[in-house]
Amino acid sequence: MRKKARGDVQARKPNPSSIVVARLAGVSQSAVSRAFTTGASVSEATRLKVMRAAKKLGYRPNALARAVLSRQSDLIGVVMGEITNPFYPEVLELLLGALEAKGYRVLLKRLEHRDSADAAVEEVLRYRVRGTIITSSIVSDEMARECGRSSVPVVLFNRHVKDLGVTSVCCDNVDAGRTVANLLLDTGHVRPAFVSGSDEASTNRDRKKGFLDRLAERCDWDVPIDGGENSHAVGYHAAKRLLSAPSRPDALFCASDLLAFGALDAMRDLGLHVPKDVSIVGFDDVPMAAWPAFNLTTIRQQRQLMVRETMEALIGQIEQGSAPTVRLVPGELVLRGTVRESTRARSATAA
Repeated sequence: MRKKARGDVQARKPNPSSIVVARLAGVSQSAVSRAFTTGASVSEATRLKVMRAAKKLGYRPNALARAVLSRQSDLIGVVMGEITNPFYPEVLELLLGALEAKGYRVLLKRLEHRDSADAAVEEVLRYRVRGTIITSSIVSDEMARECGRSSVPVVLFNRHVKDLGVTSVCCDNVDAGRTVANLLLDTGHVRPAFVSGSDEASTNRDRKKGFLDRLAERCDWDVPIDGGENSHAVGYHAAKRLLSAPSRPDALFCASDLLAFGALDAMRDLGLHVPKDVSIVGFDDVPMAAWPAFNLTTIRQQRQLMVRETMEALIGQIEQGSAPTVRLVPGELVLRGTVRESTRARSATAA
């Protein structure tokens, strides 16, 4: 027989069965199963016996096999786009913590740049997930309808879809856009402009709608719009074009903080000062917005509240069969240093 060469890979020991663990622990096979099932009824003494035996034998339960046998898993699918937007890693961390606290595991599907979520949702649903959270804001109406017809509960996070039979949890973007318009008008601005993200994203469309509708109600100005994608580079170039026009805007409402950071850098390159020459408002209130280099006035999306609402809606549908709902979470205006004070406020200070 050939001697095993030094470089040969050692044969791996097969994972022992739950029956072997049960024999060593002196318990039933069902007790082993309950010991490894979150929330199952098992005494602490029995659980400790099982865990000691499992550790000694190197046993780990086969979660995939259990899912096949029971025809359900503890997986929650999360479909996430715009992962480079600082807002979404924060959301993902909150979702992971909330789902793990409930005993669920996450199957994460990342979307490529500008991809629709449709194909990703189809793929996730094939894994027999208990539920799905879609954080991308680019989901077709047809896919939203398909989600509504699916037996797997689906929650759209930060996307608002009307009358399609699917739960959505979203910032009230229309109202937040109106709030920004009021802020700029109340502080004496007369030439506001909008720096847009993708018009395929419902969040961007709603923010623009609220902003433009409120401006139209209070004044009669032709509001210039530039942009088209949610990135620093787009914010930079859109702001440069807008601020180089003969009739330069005196305020920019950017559909995200990421766009606003690009706009602030464009202003510095043009030799303009914030807020003396131009005021800037962002949206999201990502951590960098509070950094002294930006000190950005923005709309805060209440992430923790939105995640709590998402979890409540998802678990309600999984465990109680609750009906789909639309939940709008108010945005919060955060005043920092990129919007000038009103003329009245400056006059009062000088007096």
